[in-house]
Amino acid sequence: MKSIRVLTVVSIGLLAGFFANPLKADDFNKETTVTINNPVRVQNTVLLPGSYIFELGPTPTDMHVVWIRNASNYHLVATIVGDSAYRLNPDSAKTLTFYHTASGQVPTLKDWYFADENLGVHFDNRNPAVNVMATNHTSTAGGSVGGMH
Repeated sequence: MKSIRVLTVVSIGLLAGFFANPLKADDFNKETTVTINNPVRVQNTVLLPGSYIFELGPTPTDMHVVWIRNASNYHLVATIVGDSAYRLNPDSAKTLTFYHTASGQVPTLKDWYFADENLGVHFDNRNPAVNVMATNHTSTAGGSVGGMH
């Protein structure tokens, strides 16, 4: 009888702990809001000026699946499959790196690193076919990659 009571108390405690500590979406999916002022290519998709949300796929096994959503209406713009990226010295900021491109070419996203982590997502630059898939009519052209949080 005493063992059943202990088992019940432990079970209730575990359930209460699970529900009292909800998952934080930003920690799990690495949600990052990016504002761009000029078109930016991510693999075979060109993002037009505006604000976008980058996030990892819904499960840990999808670490290299990146969903890009329009920040104004959360509409899915693209699903990109990347590779692992690694940096030696992580910093406290989320970081985007770009490939070197010729003058007049659309800048191409190379890596997306997460704050305080060595790991990130690497985007391929080999696919020349480009789809312009994202629009945001409220933004203005000019400048470069803007804010990120």
